[in-house]
Amino acid sequence: MTTGVHEAAVNGAIDAARGLTPADAPLLELARTLARQVDAAGPGGPGTRLAATYGTAVRSLTTRLSPLVNGSGSSKLASLRAERGKPKPSKKRRRPPESPTRKEISK
Repeated sequence: MTTGVHEAAVNGAIDAARGLTPADAPLLELARTLARQVDAAGPGGPGTRLAATYGTAVRSLTTRLSPLVNGSGSSKLASLRAERGKPKPSKKRRRPPESPTRKEISK
């Protein structure tokens, strides 16, 4: 039996993780099962519900595995920023000086 793209990706992520516990087994099996179903969907692609369920499972799996995969817990983007010496961008958005404030607009 050949492994599909999604199943291979899920298994690769699981194999890269260290420190999984028996409590993780249901999530891992759910992700594998959904990946098999998405791969088996064929050229028409998976249905909307299957795609949404698989997306949710992948997000949950990523959240659970991210601290176990890389000791620093960083992503590829974070590691590239570290190599270049650039700080993480701030979440605060600054308004350009020429933009009017809400108070000025409401007048």
